[in-house]
Amino acid sequence: MRPHLLVPVLGSFAIAALAPAAHADRLTLSDGRVVEGVVSKEGEVYRVASRFGEAEFPAKDVTAWAKGETVESEWRRRAAALLPDDHAGRAALSTWLVEAGRVDEGAALAQAVVEADPENAVAHAVLGHVRHRGSWMTPDEARTSDGLVRHGDVWYTPEEWGRLDAEERGKAEEADRAAAARAHGLKVNEALRLMLAPDKALRAEGEKRLLAVAAATKSKELETLASQVRAYAVATDRFMAAAAGGGGVAGVGGVGGASAVDHATVLTECRIQLARLKRPINSLTTGLASNAGGAGVTIQLPEIELIRIGTTVAIPAR
Repeated sequence: MRPHLLVPVLGSFAIAALAPAAHADRLTLSDGRVVEGVVSKEGEVYRVASRFGEAEFPAKDVTAWAKGETVESEWRRRAAALLPDDHAGRAALSTWLVEAGRVDEGAALAQAVVEADPENAVAHAVLGHVRHRGSWMTPDEARTSDGLVRHGDVWYTPEEWGRLDAEERGKAEEADRAAAARAHGLKVNEALRLMLAPDKALRAEGEKRLLAVAAATKSKELETLASQVRAYAVATDRFMAAAAGGGGVAGVGGVGGASAVDHATVLTECRIQLARLKRPINSLTTGLASNAGGAGVTIQLPEIELIRIGTTVAIPAR
């Protein structure tokens, strides 16, 4: 088993009071960016409140303000209208999410659908599954069932793999290790995004995935991050409900008019580095520093494989 070290570094960059605004809108900025959220305008400043907190933009930097329902608010409305056993409705919602650019959340919702309804073709289509040998499979699973093996981005028949020389195999296996490292980082970022989804089932799935990584890496920091993001998601529900209703943000006890400090959030960048010691450790024998007996000196040259993960989350300041 490879030793590993998980080191999260949290840097707090901004504190924003969550003060709801009047409408769910979309701002287009002069640099081409589009910002979605609940928008209000105070003097020469636009305020945009979303599940990530509140941001401010000078009016001179805003080229258009389109009033309308955001993806986030429409998602909440559609999810709330579904019955628990409406698998077809959830499959349709997963398709809509992918088309709206929320690919990770759409795929996770589709995965939840096929676990409850294994023959749901719409959900399988969202996941990119194919019908092969009488079962639904990923394209990779279908190739594997045909006897192919994948190394890096190349699929080999057993005969083709057997004909490769040692150097070619080494390159292919190194590509495998690099792909596994990238996949690990993507899993953490995907889990955090799911934990901020409006759908409670997706939030639970995201937390399960994040805690699985925490358990595999024995990381107390990731366990703490999971609880912080969970608390933020609950605060987001309260805030978005109040913002949609046009009222003040309710306090913990449900009383409106709480102070801005009560609902401040911290926008936090999470930088995680996973270091793994590669084995076997390479050794080099040299005679440059030979002892009096003339014996060579053996030097070990350990190699470290680094996996860097970066994401941004907002958590309650209190």
